[in-house]
Amino acid sequence: MAEAPSTAKRWAARRAASAESLTYSAVFLVAFALRVLVPFTGVGLVGNYSYDSGVYYAAGAALVRGRVPYRDFILLHPPGVALATAPAAWIGRVTNDHVGYAFVSLEFIAFGAASAVLVVVAARRLGAPRWAATTGGLFYAGWFLSVRAEYVSRLEPLGNLLLLCGLVAYTGVGRPRSARSALACGAALGAAASVKVWYAVPLAVVVCFLVARHRTRDAGAAIAGAIGAVAAICGAFFALAPTAMWRMVVSEQIGRQQANALRALLVLNGLPKGVTWQAAYLLDAVLVVLGVLLALAAWRTPAARLPAVLLVACGGVLVAAPSFFAYYTDYLTPAAALCIATGAASVACKRGRSGRVPLVAGTLAIALLLIVPAKALWYQTRATSASRSPGQLASAVSNAECVMSDSPMALIQLNVLDRTLADGCPDWVDVTGRTYAPDMSLRGRGGSRVARAANTKWQRAVRDYLLSGNAVVVLRPRDAGISPSTLGDIAAGGVLATDGVHTIYRVSP
Repeated sequence: MAEAPSTAKRWAARRAASAESLTYSAVFLVAFALRVLVPFTGVGLVGNYSYDSGVYYAAGAALVRGRVPYRDFILLHPPGVALATAPAAWIGRVTNDHVGYAFVSLEFIAFGAASAVLVVVAARRLGAPRWAATTGGLFYAGWFLSVRAEYVSRLEPLGNLLLLCGLVAYTGVGRPRSARSALACGAALGAAASVKVWYAVPLAVVVCFLVARHRTRDAGAAIAGAIGAVAAICGAFFALAPTAMWRMVVSEQIGRQQANALRALLVLNGLPKGVTWQAAYLLDAVLVVLGVLLALAAWRTPAARLPAVLLVACGGVLVAAPSFFAYYTDYLTPAAALCIATGAASVACKRGRSGRVPLVAGTLAIALLLIVPAKALWYQTRATSASRSPGQLASAVSNAECVMSDSPMALIQLNVLDRTLADGCPDWVDVTGRTYAPDMSLRGRGGSRVARAANTKWQRAVRDYLLSGNAVVVLRPRDAGISPSTLGDIAAGGVLATDGVHTIYRVSP
């Protein structure tokens, strides 16, 4: 008779495990589908959607070919992203650049989908019921700014994945094998900081929380794990090029010209195109209200305190950064999703079961209000700017020894990136990143930096670089700051091939 309750418990545990697995699978599939639909409703996985994604893939491709970041090419971030893109670049090496780049896009889409699942895992371990944790996971899966950031290779999908791994490990602190959990937490957060230095802030927040919980030994283990991860990922590269790595990753970032549109908007110092003063004041008012609600939730609910502080700290980094792009806001998504999960659980707990239905209905209504207007931001076809270079242009450079470009995306689309690296052609990888080097700095009379298009040092450097090969394609002359005079020098060799949108120029001997 004693076996019956034991059997019932085992079946209940199996049903609970199956429900958890089903939840994780559903959240992953929703997040993956929403992200993969972006390129598939555009011009495919090898479309030119982002300059940075081409840089990160090219960094991995250069690494696979034996070139060292900082010493041999420009990389303005820690080397974590180059290591992450290297497997896809190796696939591109044994197949072609199109296959490799498509693979890296799917890889980072999977990173984003896995992060949505980790939100559910972390929220469950923080004490949230399954429905509340799933709400947080689905927020990460469907939040349009997250979807917008995580369909190509960028720093945020990888950094968020590692951050959430660290937060899942943090939930094991105070339980059996607490020191091991703290060590794993620090290692994951240190790895995230080895992708983008902004992720050092969540590491600092977690260590402070451990100290506040009087777990100084665990805090020490977390710091040791972080140091070990940073040393393992960055140590060899720093040893090979210490001065160049420090300059690119740290000093050049600090010295960048301040152009943070988000900060200007929040302090009402400048409005982006299409934003009215009324909308700006409303945005600030909404943020103040949300901040008060966040503080109240954190005060009343212990499980919400770490996500709330992380959200505030990461928001401060976003506002204080020298530059801002819309996809940077994905840096906030892990903390925001966990705040939603723990906050929803707290409200439902206080209201009891009867309060769950309106709460869930309200959550779904808010989600729909966010998702429906965001459709145009998720899925849009940019036939010109995001097009793949046609086959006739690729065939035109099939015999060119070194094809040069202001963007690695052009080399990927022409299917010549790996070939040029194998042939020993010069490749800065991040061409416009070269403008932040001290030897490129040119100041005007007022002390402000001279724009790229008027910077004679930059024009001379980029002209010499682009004309060092046998063919040149300029993909983004305005963003690269290539002046009409420099473009004239490039075009002097004559047109090798054109499709009416892209032009490949022959380099005069």
